[in-house]
Amino acid sequence: MSRLILVLAGCAAIAIAAVVAHPSAALAATTASTPTGSTAQMTNDSAQGRAGHRKGRGERLVALKNSPVFQTMRNLRELERLYLIGGRAQDVPALYREVLTKTDNPAVRHFAYNRIARNELKPGDVGQAIAALRQGLDESLQRLPPQ
Repeated sequence: MSRLILVLAGCAAIAIAAVVAHPSAALAATTASTPTGSTAQMTNDSAQGRAGHRKGRGERLVALKNSPVFQTMRNLRELERLYLIGGRAQDVPALYREVLTKTDNPAVRHFAYNRIARNELKPGDVGQAIAALRQGLDESLQRLPPQ
């Protein structure tokens, strides 16, 4: 059994090395073994190159960091941090409530409701935190498409 595993692993290593060394040969072998109808599709896909690829993790993070939604949330967190450093923790929920009056963006509104709940929970008023989260939940439920 172990010899069979070693043989299979060796064959896989040789196949991978061949693909790495000669990617065009691997493409030719792949297109030769496909049915006639899909050969043209594979050629078109390979001709696209990186233009048609899905974004990698790094590219998605860069796109996210450049988005206005992410920048808004980052600015709000920085403002909250400055309020807390300055001893004005009681003003943080009002900051997020002001944001709720100014935006209709679902992501920013969800973020604001969660931060309100988190900051109202700190002093120990669980009722206000629950009310803020329920209000955010009600808004999210209204935005759901009917099924």
